[in-house]
Amino acid sequence: MRTLFASIGQYLESGSGNTVTTISTRRVPMSVICIGPVCIPIYSLLPFLLLFLQRCWGWLTGKAKVEDDASATEGATTADGSSTLRQRKGGPTNVITMTSTAHWKEHLAMTSERPLIVDFTATWCGPCKKIAPFFAELSGRYPRGIFVKVDVDELDDVMSSCGVRAMPTFQVYKYQKKADELVGANPAELERLVARHCS
Repeated sequence: MRTLFASIGQYLESGSGNTVTTISTRRVPMSVICIGPVCIPIYSLLPFLLLFLQRCWGWLTGKAKVEDDASATEGATTADGSSTLRQRKGGPTNVITMTSTAHWKEHLAMTSERPLIVDFTATWCGPCKKIAPFFAELSGRYPRGIFVKVDVDELDDVMSSCGVRAMPTFQVYKYQKKADELVGANPAELERLVARHCS
């Protein structure tokens, strides 16, 4: 290929003499990034690089808007003071958080009148966090039951006395004895469990 360009350049130099045109035989190498059998030109990564730099610039200057969804909607109100948040169907929630073993025993003693529905949960448990709003919704829809939440890290003695081995675990107590149990974050099964004992 070089000999072809060289011969064309010589031909043009020895031409009619009016103008001398030389053809460069030097190539500009294209920069690429090769990952296995795939090679990507560097200039195709430029939009992604600019997007990354834009986010970094916002972060460095303090103009980045990073908000947690929960904190962004927590106190959302309009100019007249009314809330912009929609309330879930089923009314208010009535989930009581157990704070001590004595508090647990006090609520367990009430099971002769109404069923006690217990959510054994943990702050580090992802499925527990996902099903917690649904459990709260059920507490509003089934007012006959007493809905309580037990954090297994805070009340591990309650957890062990109830035989809980996985989270989330939902148990129903009647007359101070365990009547039913559901292990796992299955909303349909949880609603069937609650409806069976609170309807």
